[in-house]
Amino acid sequence: MTGDLTRILTDDLKLPADRLTDDASLDHAGFDSLAVVELSVLLTDRYGIDISDSDIKNAATLGRLDLLITTKRNGR
Repeated sequence: MTGDLTRILTDDLKLPADRLTDDASLDHAGFDSLAVVELSVLLTDRYGIDISDSDIKNAATLGRLDLLITTKRNGR
């Protein structure tokens, strides 16, 4: 998982750092419906990328979420 995502999850969303591994599910990492919405807004504000709430929810693991964000940031 990239440092950018880790910082967002720990600093902005206040998720527990010890649960943030590539293979962790969103539920295990501490995501709730509010965290999903907040992450979507943060990604738009900071990086200008549009990742919907459903795209975030459909990422099975934090590693897949990180890949999705990286792909969107690189314009692919």
